[in-house]
Amino acid sequence: MSMRQFSAMAVLMLTLGTTAAATAAPSPAQPETIAQNQRPNRSGGKENGLFDKLNLSADQKQKMQAVRDRYKDQVSQRMQAIRQARQELETMMSGTTANVGQMRDKHRQIMGLRQQLEEVQFESTLAMREVLTPEQRSQFSQMMQQRREAAKTRKQNSQKSQ
Repeated sequence: MSMRQFSAMAVLMLTLGTTAAATAAPSPAQPETIAQNQRPNRSGGKENGLFDKLNLSADQKQKMQAVRDRYKDQVSQRMQAIRQARQELETMMSGTTANVGQMRDKHRQIMGLRQQLEEVQFESTLAMREVLTPEQRSQFSQMMQQRREAAKTRKQNSQKSQ
């Protein structure tokens, strides 16, 4: 598995929850994460369905919740910083006072914040991975591959309809 595929799988591993978009116009590289949306007592959500498919034990569910709790604030703070910086860049782009250098600096700031978010998500993924058995890891990998393929198909269909 290439580093890019592994990174994609790691980020996608975090897509168990459902939340509002991370930014005003999210990129495919910024999927929502478990740590973004913590409602462990809800029923019927993607998260619970995935846990059911993986057949997590009560202990594993508890450990996954602990991982989510550990990273939740870090993910949320970085996503908020990205949203704010993007809004600032949009304001700069639509205004007349910012120069190109300032806009490039803001763009670099956003890229750095995205990198920080991805690093926290990756650390969260590694921690969750430790909770899963080898069989569950394999099953989860297959499920994520199916999600990637479905997302790719949706994107292609969306592009065709435009």
